[in-house]
Amino acid sequence: MRPLREAVHLNLVDSSRQLFELDPGARVERGEGWLLGAGRAENPAISNAAFRTDDAMAPEELLRRASDFFAGVGHGYSVWVRGEDGDRDLTEACEAAGLRLVFEMPEMVLRSRVPEGAPPEGVEIRRLRTEAEAEDYWRVAAAAYASIGFPPEVFAFYEDHRGLLADNAASFLAYLDGSAVAIATTIASHGVAGIYWVGSLEAARGKGLGRAMTAKAINAGFDLGAEVASLQASPMGEPLYRSMGFETLFDYRLFMAAA
Repeated sequence: MRPLREAVHLNLVDSSRQLFELDPGARVERGEGWLLGAGRAENPAISNAAFRTDDAMAPEELLRRASDFFAGVGHGYSVWVRGEDGDRDLTEACEAAGLRLVFEMPEMVLRSRVPEGAPPEGVEIRRLRTEAEAEDYWRVAAAAYASIGFPPEVFAFYEDHRGLLADNAASFLAYLDGSAVAIATTIASHGVAGIYWVGSLEAARGKGLGRAMTAKAINAGFDLGAEVASLQASPMGEPLYRSMGFETLFDYRLFMAAA
């Protein structure tokens, strides 16, 4: 396995590419040391991203490629930068280019499986297998993440569900009284199980679904061969993840360029 800081970053990049490809209208370009992804949704912080995958790549070159690529798309975008000393040169280049720091989130890791226990009363947790379940999945995502500020249209373009069913992925839905109310996904690469899209409907919160779904995704990632689980925590999710044993490795910073 690569050094942990590098492995979790590459998992995020590859997982982002896999998620971009759920949108048949997305554009993705990659080369030696970089990846750029533009979804059909215009949100610059969620659906349009630039990543550096090789620290030896000059940050000015990444920003030049990103500027040209997203100018052709007509979208704003965000550059994902590892905090502390990992991407100091990229941070300085973003600041010099006038990109605006808009968000920070902890990159958290967990090195072992977690107990799952019985699901909350009245809840059935299923691994996503069918087209109908995939449609339930994105309906829950749109509603759950809208409550913390995500624009629902981000999820409207996720029409190709094969990425959720890929050999390196496992997605889960929780059904309460027959209705889908919570979701989580793991995508494994580089020895890392990346945990993504953990969320539940507001009406179903407070029942332990966040912990139950996160545990399902973590253990599925280890079943897929990962050595460590990784996630980028929202302010709402961070206390839960810490209580499960996750530790902060570094902070991601998103530097945004307007359209």
